[in-house]
Amino acid sequence: MPGYSAFGLVVRSNVPLTGLSEITGQPAGCTFALRRGPIPDRQTGRGHTLRRPDGTISLTVVRCRSGYLVRFPAVAIYLVSTDGRKIRCMRRRGTPPQTVAHLFVTHVLPMALSLRGRLVLHASAVATPHGAVAFLGAAGQGKSTLSASFVRQAFPLITDDGLLLDDNGGTLVGVPSYPEMRLWPDVLSALGHGGLEAHDVGHRAGKTRLSADRGSWPFCRDPVQVRRLYVLVPPETRAGRCPIRITACGPRDAFIELFKHTYRLDLDDRTRLRDELESIVRIAARPDLVHRLAFPRDFRRLPAVQAAILEHCGT
Repeated sequence: MPGYSAFGLVVRSNVPLTGLSEITGQPAGCTFALRRGPIPDRQTGRGHTLRRPDGTISLTVVRCRSGYLVRFPAVAIYLVSTDGRKIRCMRRRGTPPQTVAHLFVTHVLPMALSLRGRLVLHASAVATPHGAVAFLGAAGQGKSTLSASFVRQAFPLITDDGLLLDDNGGTLVGVPSYPEMRLWPDVLSALGHGGLEAHDVGHRAGKTRLSADRGSWPFCRDPVQVRRLYVLVPPETRAGRCPIRITACGPRDAFIELFKHTYRLDLDDRTRLRDELESIVRIAARPDLVHRLAFPRDFRRLPAVQAAILEHCGT
């Protein structure tokens, strides 16, 4: 099976992982296989459900004898091994293989990394001269919009929605995930797409996929030291008058925000959860790292928001 680069891993897949760089001659850190028949496994433990902002089910996760079943209703089922290194999939009738591959890279692989003791945040991030800058927040708060506005100005994308953090000898770095952004039509209309080819996401109608490794949309391929983590504050009612505010989070508030925005697959493994909590505590305790960011949801104000962020990162 061909090898691809994602989240600092070599991933071997029998389905083309379009947009990822191909890797040869290196051992695989993860394998992904699309099966023709059903996945022969049954639920053995409790599960949990993730919902979209409109209340519809995004995915469900349940324990089974050989790992974890991740179900995307009417789309596909993924079986993740207990160590997160082998992932199999059965697609529903009518689901294109490229949709299965896209869900694997954007949703399943980040959760599988949590089984390996890795910390991945629901965050969008870019590389700046000051270091990596990441945006955390609930769906629809503007993470991708902010990152896209930076990438459009030649700041390389690190990730659109899954920031892998590594603590290397006391230095916190962000590991690039995959060279793609998913944006709403109004964001593309405001920012433009630099002539890049756009594709529908497919399983989530409305958003558009853009490659960020060509033309004027650069992608960062090496880990970058993390400078700031910004938690996006919900906009005020009168968004046009909302000032740009950046306020520091204390260790307690930083811990809560990081915990809320972490990918995890198993909610019952106490040992794994303890290790994750200890990792989050260490990151939250770093001085001047986590801040709240309030800003107007007005495309015309994006340059001012960028300037405020860069100035704050330089202090």
